[in-house]
Amino acid sequence: MQPVPEITGKTVFIPLIGHPVEQVKSPGPVNAWFSDNDVGAVLIPVDIFPEKVAAFLDAIRGTPNCPGVSVTMPHKQAAYAGVDELTDRARRAEAVNIIRRNADGTLLGDMVDGDAMVAALAKNGVSIAGKSVLVVGAGGAGTAIVYALAEAGAAAIIVIERDRAKADRLIGQLRRDYPRLQAHDALPDDIDVEIAINASPSGMNAADPHPFPLERLTKAEIIADAVTKPAVTPWLEEARRRGIAIQPGAEMTLAQLPTQIAFWGLDKACGQEGKRR
Repeated sequence: MQPVPEITGKTVFIPLIGHPVEQVKSPGPVNAWFSDNDVGAVLIPVDIFPEKVAAFLDAIRGTPNCPGVSVTMPHKQAAYAGVDELTDRARRAEAVNIIRRNADGTLLGDMVDGDAMVAALAKNGVSIAGKSVLVVGAGGAGTAIVYALAEAGAAAIIVIERDRAKADRLIGQLRRDYPRLQAHDALPDDIDVEIAINASPSGMNAADPHPFPLERLTKAEIIADAVTKPAVTPWLEEARRRGIAIQPGAEMTLAQLPTQIAFWGLDKACGQEGKRR
């Protein structure tokens, strides 16, 4: 069992909001870090109905022992609409997965899924520069991941998205912002995908189809998923059976924990009485 910090009247709390939240993986490692570093904070999963997200965030504005909020599906767009300020990458993705409550009660939203995916791939020895990458999903997480890949020097990005308007918008933005990048909304016959990423919910349910046919990913060096439950999706299981390296969704979650802890200012709260690391 993962240790949790001692709860006292001085403890600050970070709600992790979603609907549902039973699949979330971050409370264990985050609370273990708080406990190991003697930080008086706790991360708590909170199941919020979608129509109540705005009211919940408004309550957080008046909650001084809450330094921020972690956000998971399906609330990333509602969080985007509900905060007072946005980072550039959150504005670009039109989604927020982490919020900081400022001293005056205002809320700043950021989106770090993209950088976390790239960091997780790097930890697995996979470089993005010059590679052809396929991303399934152009929602908040997918858009953040696509932009992080472009920033990391991908040569080509193929975006697979059922919503035509979302796909067209993202492809248009990529071609405008990264004119040297090859950006496609379907996999061309002359491109071999080297990295494939699922940033859609496909795979959370056993009956879900694979996000993309593995028969068309025979040259992939790694296949990654953003889905955290099941721990290894059927798509990843089949990829592994075919001899392709895989990256489960929990690895992206873990890769962003240091960034989130720093965003809340809790990396500077190690030790009792505010002792710094």
